Parts: sequence; C-alpha cells; structure tokens
Amino acid sequence: MTAEAETSTGMPGPYLIVLATSFGVFLSALDSSIVNVSLVTMAADLGVDMSIIQWVVVAYLLVMTSAMPLMGKFGDRYGKTRIFQIGMVLFISGSLVCALSRGIEMLMASRVFQAIGASMMSANGLALVTYFTSDENRGRAIGMNSIVLAAALGLGPVLGGLLTQFYGWPSIFLVNLPIGILGLLVLWRLVPRTEVVEETKFDTIGAALFFTFLFLIVYYVTVAIDSNLTISLILITGTIVTFIAFIIRERDFVSPIISLEVLADRRISTGIFSAILAYMAMVPVSFLMPFYLQRALGFDQFSTGIFLVVQPLMISVTGPVAGFVSERMRARYQTVVGLMVQLGGLLVIAASVPNVPAMAIGVAVMGTGLSFFSVGNGNFIMTCAPKKYMGVISALTNVARTTGFSVATALVTTVFGLFFASFNPGGAESGPAYVLAYSLGVQATIWAFCILALLGAIVSAFRGMSPPEEARCEEEQEGIPLSFG
Repeated sequence: MTAEAETSTGMPGPYLIVLATSFGVFLSALDSSIVNVSLVTMAADLGVDMSIIQWVVVAYLLVMTSAMPLMGKFGDRYGKTRIFQIGMVLFISGSLVCALSRGIEMLMASRVFQAIGASMMSANGLALVTYFTSDENRGRAIGMNSIVLAAALGLGPVLGGLLTQFYGWPSIFLVNLPIGILGLLVLWRLVPRTEVVEETKFDTIGAALFFTFLFLIVYYVTVAIDSNLTISLILITGTIVTFIAFIIRERDFVSPIISLEVLADRRISTGIFSAILAYMAMVPVSFLMPFYLQRALGFDQFSTGIFLVVQPLMISVTGPVAGFVSERMRARYQTVVGLMVQLGGLLVIAASVPNVPAMAIGVAVMGTGLSFFSVGNGNFIMTCAPKKYMGVISALTNVARTTGFSVATALVTTVFGLFFASFNPGGAESGPAYVLAYSLGVQATIWAFCILALLGAIVSAFRGMSPPEEARCEEEQEGIPLSFG
C-alpha cells in the first residue's frame, strides 16, 4: 500500500494543532454531558415523558461511540483534517436543527446527525495531534488536549443548567454555533491536509459488523440492562456473534478496518484495556456522588456542581505536567503510578464518607492519578500506533472511555442497589436510617470498584516499550562502560 502526501510545506507547531482541534474536541465532549440537566424541561416543553426524552442522550451516545472506529478509518483513508472539518460542519448543522426542533422526532433525528459529526471529530482529534507532533513534544500536546476534554465534561452540567434556566433548552444547542464556526475557521487556517492511505477496497461489511458490535454493547448497558431474560439473551448473543463475525472478516480481508495484528500488539491492547479499567474505576464517584450529595446529604444543585468540578479541575491543572513527564518517563512507570494514585484517591473517598471536605480531597487525588495515567497512556498508544491505523487507534482510545463509562454505570447501579438494600432492611425512605444506608452503600460500592484500578495497574505493568523508549534504552545501555571486575 502507498501513501500520498496531501500537504506540502509548513508544519504547524504542536500547540497550534491542539488549539485548532480543541474546538471540536470540546464540543463533542460537551454535548455528551450538557443535555442531561435539561431533560425535564425538554420533556415538559415537547409533551413527552422521561422514557422518551432519555433517548435524546442515549441516541447521541450510541451513535457517537459506535461510529468512532469507522470515522477513524475514514480519517486514515481520506485524510484526518478533511474528516475532522466535515465533522465540524455536520455538528454545527445538527446543533442548529436541534435548537429549532419543535417535536421529539425532529430533535432525535438532529441529535443523530450531531452525533455523526461528533464521532468524526472525536475519532480524529487525537490522531491529528499525534500526526503533527514528534516524540519530543507529543506528551505535552496530549496533556493540553486532556485539559480541553476535562473542561468540557466538567462544564457541561453547570453550563447546561444555567443556559436552560435563563434562556431555555434550545440555548444549550445554540451555544455550539459560535464556538463551532470559530473552530472551523481556525482549523481551516492552521491545519494542513494529512496523508491518505490508498487501499484497494473499503471493508464495508467489516465496518458494519464493528458498528453493530459496539452499538449492541452500549445499547444493552445503557437501555436494556433491566430487560427480561429473553431480550437480554438476544442482545448478548448478537454482540458475541457480530464480534466473532468481525474477527473472521478482518482476518481474511485484504484491507481490513483494523489489522488483527495491531489489536494483538501487547502495547496497544494493554493500553486500551487498562484505560477501560481506569475509567470504570472512577464511575462510582462521578455517577453516584450527585445522587448521594443531594438525596442523602441535602446538597442543592449548585453545591453538588462545585463538588463535581474538583476532578476535571485537577485534570486540567495536572495535564500539562503529566504530558511533560510522559516525554521523559517510561509509560509503564507513569501509568502504574497514575493508577495507584487514582486507587489512593478512591480509598480516601471511601474511608471519608460522609465527610464531604475529606471526600473532595480524595476526588482531587483521584483526578490527579487519572490525569497522569490517561496522558501517559494516550501518548504511549498513539506513539505505538502504525501510521496507516492512527485514526482507528485514536478512535478506540475514545471508545475505551465511553464504553468504560457505560458498562461501569450499569454495574454501579446494580452493585449499589444490592448494598443499599442490605443496609436498609426496613426500607426507610428518609431520616437517619436512610442516610446511613445510603452512606454505607456508596462506601461499599467504591471499595468494590477499587479492585478495577488495581487490576488496571497490573495490566499496565505488562505493557512493552514504545519505539522512542526502546531507542532511549539502547542509548543508555551503549553509554554504560563495561566492567570486567
């Protein structure tokens, strides 16, 4: 296979690339969290119940997650900059139609349209940062990128609540327009075209199988986890069958969506798997805490939002430092240390319940650990990724985050429900007994999920070395004089 360079001279600096892609990365992450707080208002305005309006969130998550690997492949095949730009146009257009929607059908369709654009940006954002950076500055660039992602996820609920309260729910979509248009202009001005990989034939069947596989996983854990046994078995069987069919297809196809040899690469597979475990481990805090603070401890929405901002704030503060470290420390060491710090934060939170200031300290520690892990892990994976699969690997790192969140949310709901029921045999719905049972349930759930952070550290310890790490290791060995006693 050959590669045709679409760009000539003038390579932009790493921080300009982060700036140019940050608008799209910010918007795609923002819209995965900004809508949740507006669902009640939207349901009342559109005249539907919560079982229907939840699909405004679910549809976005389903389509964006399932389509990301395909959009990463499009980036590798047709140019990452081009696909990112198309994604921004689709996202902006979808946001406008969302704001103008006056019926649930139109809103749902436009959210799907918006999600397709978001998947294009999410899949190729990290790939563009990797493409235009070197081993010497990639870590800092990825660290800056993590600031944007954390800011979007942290600001989403707060911004969504304020906009909905003062300007109505359409404003949460209209706010995307000026940001998106500015981002599109900056991207067009700063980022040149990337290489395209010329392949004999696009694997349409493989793409459809992988899309279906991811769709079924996310659908099951977000919507159908409480379905009857028959539906659950159908979905689980469908997931297994489509995955096996995908493996068989990719093994024999001349131009696969992603080479199985790449997926079998220990460096990439351990990086992705440890990321899934790391993101799953934090879900008891990010998902349960809002309910615990408001239902059991009587916090209002604003105070809860302040508490929840601690983690993304720490990620934003420590991201550049983590990037600097990742350029000088082996990823194995940085990721293991990061996960152990994350584990330490979880232990502090669990031990501190219901002491909110102490829990906030634990959340800060957890966010710091997650920052060092995710930046070091992302730098390592993308440095190891073959150039022709850079877009797909970038997409898979994002899929690891979203599927980890989705699966863990379903597990947390089940685990907490079991613990809460065991600590609340009298079925109290308020009062000291209720608060105590809720506190013990949250505490026990966090204790249980600490295991995932520990497993992630163990998995991460078995990753190999990236090419730059191998080169540095060889240089160090050559620089040590031999001693014969």
